[in-house]
Amino acid sequence: MTGRHTRRAVLGGIGVGVATLAGCLGESDPSGNGESVTVARPQSSQDGGWDVYGGVIPYYTGVFEPLVGTNHEMEPEPLLATDWVRDDEYTWRFDLREDVTFHNGVALTADTVVDSFRAIIDDRSATGWINVEPDGVSAVDDTTVEFETVEPFPSLPGTISHNYFGVVHPDTEADDDVAIGTGPFQLEERNGDDVTLAPYEDHWDTVPSVERLSFEVVSDATTRVTALEGDGVQVAIDPPRNTVSGLDSGSDTATASQRTPRTCFGGVNIYEEPTDDAVLRRALAYAIDQDQLVETILEGVGDPARGPISPEIPWSSHDDLPAFGPDHDRARELVADSSYDGETLTILIDGSEPDDRNVAERLQYQFEEIGVDSEIRSVESAAFYETFTDGNAHVSIVTLGSNSAAADYLIRAMFHSEGSDNEQRYESEGTGLMNLGDEVDALIEEGYFAESLEDKREAYGEVQRRVVEQAVALPLYYVEYVLGHREGVSLPDLHPINPMTDYAHLEYED
Repeated sequence: MTGRHTRRAVLGGIGVGVATLAGCLGESDPSGNGESVTVARPQSSQDGGWDVYGGVIPYYTGVFEPLVGTNHEMEPEPLLATDWVRDDEYTWRFDLREDVTFHNGVALTADTVVDSFRAIIDDRSATGWINVEPDGVSAVDDTTVEFETVEPFPSLPGTISHNYFGVVHPDTEADDDVAIGTGPFQLEERNGDDVTLAPYEDHWDTVPSVERLSFEVVSDATTRVTALEGDGVQVAIDPPRNTVSGLDSGSDTATASQRTPRTCFGGVNIYEEPTDDAVLRRALAYAIDQDQLVETILEGVGDPARGPISPEIPWSSHDDLPAFGPDHDRARELVADSSYDGETLTILIDGSEPDDRNVAERLQYQFEEIGVDSEIRSVESAAFYETFTDGNAHVSIVTLGSNSAAADYLIRAMFHSEGSDNEQRYESEGTGLMNLGDEVDALIEEGYFAESLEDKREAYGEVQRRVVEQAVALPLYYVEYVLGHREGVSLPDLHPINPMTDYAHLEYED
């Protein structure tokens, strides 16, 4: 899905200015001699919280590498670890590469991996995430690391194939701007959340071709595009959707896109009247026109969804799921057959998500077309998840996906009775939000402990089919990200997980 966005040219675009951004961005290299490339990235909600990594964001930068990688098919692959084996239900052993050095020239050993994991688990409160206590990581010998999980955890390798678990040398120190990893780039300079990187010439696999790579935080998306068109930067991550066509038609700019393992859907509270009625829920599903939503609200940036799990995730059942609509005549029939009696449905949105209100307004209009009244409730990001899990809405606009090769937690969180989205109401009231009961719980557990992808796909596929047929999740769109770039920049193959795109293979052509 990479390349110029020719399919969006018909949508038109809003031109962006080319004003110079004084004092906003660092030095770049418009001559294209490869000395420096600047990437303008969005602000992360966790920017400023990277002390354990020497103040350097572990996403994007390629300074740190995890033991396990995530390939473009969203499967675990060897990285700093060459192999791994599960000794028993609780114990995993990982064999390390023997040709890896940190940026300070020190060899990678099991002891440094142990130190790194213990620091990261403490710093990120990650035990609940990877099911490993800090003292559950130990060195068997110089090149073997053992993990003891607190419960059986078959998806550990995929779970630690995440930027957060990039191995950090113990001499890393944020206060002194010292960030020491094993990656193809090493830190040259840090100014707050902005970093300038240089190739690590002794990298075990790849030495980048650019001589300098800078990541600069430019929070405003329109400003990122203005900088790109004015040649203040060579790459702009996630430009506004309404600028994509203009960038593609420009003489010096282009875009590339990639579908992600993230899905936006309407999560339906199946334990609250009137959405406890499956007939009404199906009517809502028939009302939604996903194609129209993508082409208008999202301006073509995204793909219409058929299920809650993106096709980028290996066990997604997108191709096998039923499609309901749009069919407003059928939807009206179902409303008439349901228990709906004129109640006003609440559509919950995260007020800080720029697309959610527009999406909710489109749903509101389509629900009105079939005779169902609704209102939109917007809450701040900090309050959204609690409001959602408290069950204070009939339909919640939710975007979920995986940033690692292990996506099992998604289906468990959303649809298992003891998953994080349902457990509060399930434990207190015996209900939940999107959990269909014991049979689905058993299917999720079967998939979770499956030894093969085929078995996992079969169990999780049945969960997805039931969730869609019962209209527990109203599929909206699969999320796509866009990189705007100067024509002289040859982008690497885009990874489904945006921050995992390998900028070590970025080239600046003459």
